Amino acid sequence: MELPVTLSRETVFGLAALCGGIPDLTFTVSTSSGGDLWVAEHPDAQLCVHAFRQAIQEWPKSDCHAPCIEGVAFDEFEEIAGVLSRAGERWFVSPLAADATAECLRECAEIDNRIDALVREDLDFNLSVVRLSMRQSDETALDDAAIAAYATCLAEELTVASTRAA
Repeated sequence: MELPVTLSRETVFGLAALCGGIPDLTFTVSTSSGGDLWVAEHPDAQLCVHAFRQAIQEWPKSDCHAPCIEGVAFDEFEEIAGVLSRAGERWFVSPLAADATAECLRECAEIDNRIDALVREDLDFNLSVVRLSMRQSDETALDDAAIAAYATCLAEELTVASTRAA
């Protein structure tokens, strides 16, 4: 018997942080019981984004209570390597506080003066939500910048975690 693979608690917390950071975010979550929930600010949605966020925030913290979400399908975004993409903007969740995330963005060589960055700290989940956009559309440059910035934030989190462990 094959057991369903559920998303990690960290991934689901990141999804909840995105709910607080991206205006009008809509998505469908697939549950381990085989059901789908459409999460949106819409009368036909099974759950509004605020209720989803609150449910995840109140999820038991013990490891024996993993979220029962197997997958996520975003309505207006394409997800590539942990970065959500739609025309002219990219979004991702940084595991760092806003100030450390902003420092990573400043250090990232792919972030140049054509790219606008917005970092929103989510204190409920101890994460930051990042939005990168460009005034002149260059989707390839924006993809490269977003993936590099996301990787820079993840590398910094590993460095911080290994320093704490030492």
